[in-house]
Amino acid sequence: MPESQDVVIYGAGGHGRVVLDAALRVPGLRVVGVIDDASTLRGQRLLTTEILGDVSVLSEPRFRLCRVVVAIGDPASREAAAARVAAAGLGFAAIVHPTAFLAYGVSLGEGAMVLPMAVVHTGGSIGAHAIVNTGAIVEHDCRVGDYAHVAPGARLGGGVIVGRAALVGIGASILPGVRVGECAVVGVGAAVISDVRAGAVVGGSPARILKGS
Repeated sequence: MPESQDVVIYGAGGHGRVVLDAALRVPGLRVVGVIDDASTLRGQRLLTTEILGDVSVLSEPRFRLCRVVVAIGDPASREAAAARVAAAGLGFAAIVHPTAFLAYGVSLGEGAMVLPMAVVHTGGSIGAHAIVNTGAIVEHDCRVGDYAHVAPGARLGGGVIVGRAALVGIGASILPGVRVGECAVVGVGAAVISDVRAGAVVGGSPARILKGS
């Protein structure tokens, strides 16, 4: 990313406010506006920043050099929004809150978000548009897939793999080396000691399947 970069935040909901707050604190980023699919929000403000309209405004020449952060919590909606931005010809910015810790050797995909007090240790990989939320711990050599979400306070042991668009719920813990499949959901506070199949929903301590085979 250049030393100075203009960014647009896509999403005016609760997660949008969190990401906007983070972006406003990152040296070298200048937030030029917020966009949202709800056209009725145009002209309102999110925190200190004006909501400019929907994604169609990105076609205006003033946004030609901007990058976008898709700040939408739901993985499917986040992916669809990212596709609309890409169709408009714009790229994406990753956001790392100043209080987050990224160790040597961590890789961040485009549009990834690492939020306050989160930790990503050495060898970690955070995919495109993935979220490592407030206070989450991602230990060494973990891989968090594109559009996945590691929720506030969740803890991944070393070498955990979280598949594309999967959700690791608030306060959940995953033992080292465990794989969480694509689009799987790990419930709030769950303790995951074995692999979770793609699309499954698990919860409890130790975690068991609640939905999906």
